[in-house]
Amino acid sequence: MTKTIYLFALSIFLFLGCKKSDDKVNPEDSGLKMEIKGISGWGDGVNISIDQNKTEIKYPKDGLSGSKKDKVYKTSEATLKQLSSYINTYKLMDVKINECARCADGLDYVITIKSEGRENTVTIAAYRTDGRYTDLLDFINKM
Repeated sequence: MTKTIYLFALSIFLFLGCKKSDDKVNPEDSGLKMEIKGISGWGDGVNISIDQNKTEIKYPKDGLSGSKKDKVYKTSEATLKQLSSYINTYKLMDVKINECARCADGLDYVITIKSEGRENTVTIAAYRTDGRYTDLLDFINKM
């Protein structure tokens, strides 16, 4: 009899104590967000942050970038479509790329992609001779 009362009380406690989770997706987390950091053997390069609302481009304050000023502007639909195209073409959400041109005083782009709760970071050498990722690198350089 004591076991029955104990199990009954425990089941009521668990029923009332456990409630359905309020897992709501933050609208900012569900969209595409990309962060691109230029890293070289001699210092930091440009930092680009792109999401559905705005694009931010920040240049290092080291004197090597000349008189380039930081920029912030609204992200266009065309830019988001182009980024999505690159992500799908090169499977950037699933692939592991870890190149190191900066190890030999070159320049790498460390690209972090966040979309729909997933995240992946790839490192791509900025100056290539094999022709891979050329369109993506041109897109980054034109920003």
